[in-house]
Amino acid sequence: MNDLTLLREAGPEAPPLSPAARSAARAALLAEIEGPVPRRRPSRRFVVRTGVAVVAVAAAWTAAVVIAAPDGPGTPATSVTLVDFQTPTFPLSLDPAPVGMRPAFSGDGESAGFAEYDSADGAGRFTVGVHEDVPDGWEDAFTHAEVTGRSEIGVDGADADLVRGTREVYCDDGLTVCERERFAELLWERREDQWVWLTGEGRYSSTSELVAVAESLVDRPQRATLTAELAPAGWSVQFYKMGRVLTLVNDAYEQQTITVHVPLPEDVSPLAQVRGELMGPVGPQLDVTVQGRPAALVRVDNGPRDRGWFLQAQFEDGTTFTLQVPDAFTQEQVLEFAERVTHHP
Repeated sequence: MNDLTLLREAGPEAPPLSPAARSAARAALLAEIEGPVPRRRPSRRFVVRTGVAVVAVAAAWTAAVVIAAPDGPGTPATSVTLVDFQTPTFPLSLDPAPVGMRPAFSGDGESAGFAEYDSADGAGRFTVGVHEDVPDGWEDAFTHAEVTGRSEIGVDGADADLVRGTREVYCDDGLTVCERERFAELLWERREDQWVWLTGEGRYSSTSELVAVAESLVDRPQRATLTAELAPAGWSVQFYKMGRVLTLVNDAYEQQTITVHVPLPEDVSPLAQVRGELMGPVGPQLDVTVQGRPAALVRVDNGPRDRGWFLQAQFEDGTTFTLQVPDAFTQEQVLEFAERVTHHP
């Protein structure tokens, strides 16, 4: 697609994107934010609002459903063997658990990742990150912030570095600064080879509130918000994001992936319209059942790199999820995989 075509199709005068297109674009953006290993992550408000500014352009090339399934290991169909699988867990919990706050997890198959807690009333949020050593980017995190104070304090008898200040918060266009928000950040070695980076905003920018969170951490693993209990043999977790995206990768051929996505409610297509909102050559829509609920399965074929299956289904509680699966899967394996996808909001 050349620049003029991109501008015409994704610019301000473009027709509205279909829910399926928006959903695929958002999934791709979440997958791209900071790459597969999040070393240092800005607050979710910043990340999501930045993504909104480019979602229309991203949709121009992701609306066809991005399925990385090139020729190579894993093809042809019937070459996949599904085996029991366990998504990595986050090693820490809070005791007592904060009232009205549930974590969304991000990470990958090699690092502990981080857990983000948001107040339902928007009064505050905090993020807990776990690292084996002093994390890369600790000092760089404050380059564009106005630091108002820095000191060393105690957390459960350990020395912790406390940084407080303000940062810019962007509007929905991702370009305009709407306000400045207070923050506080703590870094300490909780035990040998476990460094915890705790970021607080809103009410948790208070030192006392943030230290209370730090001292309530306990060694109790938590499962990721979105998990898969089956996977092809020889595949692993590439990354999971914000409780809404889980990507598995073929260890022998990293261009081949499976993506599970929980779209925003406004990006959910009625089942009867799923096929019509997918771009490019598609097969017939198959009306199937997943986890006891009606679902739609469509074959997608946009060439070697975008060939496979698109499934839209629901969990038992009615939450919609989608799968983007390479053509190495048979139809039966797509459904078998989907039956073992779980959601823990």
